[in-house]
Amino acid sequence: MATLKHTHGDHHTLATSLPHEPVVDDTIEARRARRRAALEKIAGIWTNRADIPADGLEYQRQLRSEWPA
Repeated sequence: MATLKHTHGDHHTLATSLPHEPVVDDTIEARRARRRAALEKIAGIWTNRADIPADGLEYQRQLRSEWPA
């Protein structure tokens, strides 16, 4: 369980029961790579669906036509 602790500089740090913090690569390139990988997983998920229009604008119009005026 994590708890908040005071340090000398009056900053709050998170103490965990882990022996050391996991190393996270947070460079711009790493963030872009993670974002691209996530986008590639969802790209084309609506491809070849017959129940919705292929044109995104037409699809928006259909959805909004159901809204009460």
